[in-house]
Amino acid sequence: MEPKSSSQRSKQKVRHDIEMICAWVSFAALVVCNVLAQTGVMGRMVKPQHSEAFTWFVPARYTDLIWAVIFVFAAVWLVRLGNDKHRARNLGKIPASLLGILFIAACVLQIAWLFCFHAVNYPATITLVFASTIVIWVLWFFSRRHDRTLWGWVPFSLWGSWLGIETITDIARAVSYYLSKDGSLSAFGQMISTIILALLLLAVACAMRWYMGDWVFGLCVLWSVLGVAIRIMDTSKITAVIVIIAESIAAALMYLPWRHLTGRLNSVDALSSAHAGAVDEQGRKSVESDGEPQSTDYPGAQEHR
Repeated sequence: MEPKSSSQRSKQKVRHDIEMICAWVSFAALVVCNVLAQTGVMGRMVKPQHSEAFTWFVPARYTDLIWAVIFVFAAVWLVRLGNDKHRARNLGKIPASLLGILFIAACVLQIAWLFCFHAVNYPATITLVFASTIVIWVLWFFSRRHDRTLWGWVPFSLWGSWLGIETITDIARAVSYYLSKDGSLSAFGQMISTIILALLLLAVACAMRWYMGDWVFGLCVLWSVLGVAIRIMDTSKITAVIVIIAESIAAALMYLPWRHLTGRLNSVDALSSAHAGAVDEQGRKSVESDGEPQSTDYPGAQEHR
């Protein structure tokens, strides 16, 4: 393979710089739009097409603070992508331009989603947030495959997990709105659907933790499900309590060191069994030699008369 000429390297450097500038500009635009959305400014800028129906399976507003964490991780990932040594070492055969294009596409799609969300245009909202989620998980796949460090894949696991939850809540909002046209939704229906969605999300989180080794997805799910429970606590305490109990069980299954605990319990059982066997053997030999047990240190021993 012939070495690249200085002109080719210069062209590649210019192209890479342009890609990084576009990535940073799109990322900055996404951060600004998200701040406008969270502060309510975007809601005043965009006229809603119709009012929203009250949906139980929607996390409390405070859960959106997770976007600050997502953006910090994404910014670190962008810095590392722009580093020539890191790019050559960790990306392998994946061109940096592909990752940059996917990142820009995710930012643009999410900006469009924010505007459609505040316009309460459910078909466009669901389509855009679903497309954003797919793009982010593609980035997660490439990054996790070629960069096993936390800064390589955690940003997209965090981002993709939260967008996946946003997709589910947007679908729940749309279903509630279209069903409410025929009359108000029953509390029982909302209760059952909320519990089912929470259980499904927690099950997926457990599967990601056990089979994919992704512990970040579970944290996002726990954060969102807790937000749902807190939001509906005044509406339906029994639903909130059931969701919190299910969340606690899932958290224990995902994050307690079961292998370590199981191994320790097995070793304790084996030691206890070995000790009991030794004591029984000692008592049996004592009975055979003297005709009656000389010690009461083992179970079933008889008293001396």
